[in-house]
Amino acid sequence: VREYRPVSLKKIDEYTWLYNFGQNMSGVTRMKVNGPQGTTIRLKHVERLDSAGRADMSNIDVHYRPTDDSDPFQTDILILSGKKEDDFMPRFNYKGFQYVEVTSDNPLDLSEENLTAYFMHSDVPPVGKINSSNNTLNKAWQASNASYLSNLFGYPTDCPQREKNGWTGDAHIAIEVGLYNFDGITVYEKWLADHRDEQQPNGVLPAIIPSSGWGYQWANGPDWTSTIAIIPWNIYLFYGDTRLLELCYDNIKRYVDYIDEQYPTGITDWGLGDWVPVKSVTPKEYTSSTYFYIDALILAKTAKLFGKTSDFERYSILAEKIKAAINKKYLNSETGIYGSGLQTELSVALHWNLVPEELRSKVAYNLARRVEQDNKHIDVGLLGTKTILNALSENGYAQLAYEVASQETFPSWGWW
Repeated sequence: VREYRPVSLKKIDEYTWLYNFGQNMSGVTRMKVNGPQGTTIRLKHVERLDSAGRADMSNIDVHYRPTDDSDPFQTDILILSGKKEDDFMPRFNYKGFQYVEVTSDNPLDLSEENLTAYFMHSDVPPVGKINSSNNTLNKAWQASNASYLSNLFGYPTDCPQREKNGWTGDAHIAIEVGLYNFDGITVYEKWLADHRDEQQPNGVLPAIIPSSGWGYQWANGPDWTSTIAIIPWNIYLFYGDTRLLELCYDNIKRYVDYIDEQYPTGITDWGLGDWVPVKSVTPKEYTSSTYFYIDALILAKTAKLFGKTSDFERYSILAEKIKAAINKKYLNSETGIYGSGLQTELSVALHWNLVPEELRSKVAYNLARRVEQDNKHIDVGLLGTKTILNALSENGYAQLAYEVASQETFPSWGWW
């Protein structure tokens, strides 16, 4: 928990005040205020302001019902007792916010001392830091850390305001970022226990974990629910701790076996795909099959680690079969282009080692050329954000990766 004081306070009118805490965060606010008995005060927590400088929920209100004030969202309601001072802080909710618009049904005189914000998240001690001469990269690092922490309330979530759901794909994309910066092993150990609880006997996992039952029929292909393999494997890589892999081994095996039974060719279109790309759409089948390959490969490596020889041989063969099927369908070995040669298609192949060694430099060249054609800006969705910079920097184009990461115009991390 970190305490934040307002960086500014604006009086809109006699009944309305706007606090700015200067930091997007997850958490709550605490109000200490005097006023007439029965006065109703509303504290609306938002992440942005509209053109008039008022609280704006248009980035999220299309996703919840009702949209009027009959069931106010991210809003605390305080009815004053009329005593010397009322002191209120919610104990059973949290919000995602930077601004708080305070309204009252009686004229109210407020100061910066009346409201305090608390940035709250799971307890994960910092272990890493980036300090660059490039301020855009520094700000991107700070923003990604704030985003990671704001989405860590007992388990990784997709957003701290609207859903607060444990979307699996979001979490495995961010696992390395999280572990390079924070000691988060206990959070993931708990969350993978949730995975084991949610897995059906046939191996299927829901797209969000924990789940009340939603997500078993949609959005839960290998590109998302590969958390069952990717997260325990990364815990092993970062900590040298095999316990989580051991606990999840049978679950990974049931999951991989289910996909293999349903898609015996090694090619699967089960999943969400490269979610919300800038403009170019990578075939869902390509990315889902790639994550099927990743899962099978992790399972084979884990089997070897635990001395399970027959499983190691079986799943090594399966992984090679999947990779061969992907390359047969999507790789043009003459040109070194995967699919249509999009940033996600090429970077996914390079990062996840789908590319035959003799074609690696050609595929990397094609990726660099594509990025330059895109004016050194990203043209990827969620899955491609993980691979684009790694694929460039690990294959001789580190300077180009740096230039992409440093952009400040749309579409880029710096613009965002």
